[in-house]
Amino acid sequence: MKIQYKFAELHDCGHIADWINAIGYGHIEYLLDGLLPQQSALEHLQRVLGEDPDYSYHNVDLAIHENNIIGLVFSYNAHSNELKPEMAKILSKDRVRWMKYFSDNQISNSWYINTLGVASDYRRQGIARQLLDMAANRALQKDFQSLSLHVYENNFAAIDLYQSYGFIKEKKIDLSAHPFFSSRNLAANYLMKCEI
Repeated sequence: MKIQYKFAELHDCGHIADWINAIGYGHIEYLLDGLLPQQSALEHLQRVLGEDPDYSYHNVDLAIHENNIIGLVFSYNAHSNELKPEMAKILSKDRVRWMKYFSDNQISNSWYINTLGVASDYRRQGIARQLLDMAANRALQKDFQSLSLHVYENNFAAIDLYQSYGFIKEKKIDLSAHPFFSSRNLAANYLMKCEI
């Protein structure tokens, strides 16, 4: 099977938005639904991916098989995860609290992996590791010496992958008080770091 690895392009933004939302248990819909009239959460994310300098398709690497996206990694400067005041003003308190679980728990001067996913039929073939290598290369090109990410504590396969790659658990974050997480059986996540 021939897998092609490539940088995302503008026309990929819709698919990227779907992947980010699915891997995040619907968090994009939770955070953004109803914020903009006449635009769904995924349409808004698609627009952001096409226009924002950091939260951009330019920071997405894809794995392609037979012209279909079978995996991706979305990574950028961890500093970009800060909760901006203009965003906090338009979000409800529950949504701000959701964002703070992540924005308040970052590793300074690291290259953050927002999303890493591989389609189920293609797992355990080295694709995720190749995508991690691509994120690490991006980090090094931007003079970052470490990668960071959040992973839910019950995602054992992902934790095993990350630890085999060199990530270590830096912090456990209790998520159980927030209804988004408790309704999805997501009690905690780990902030992890890997020197590159």
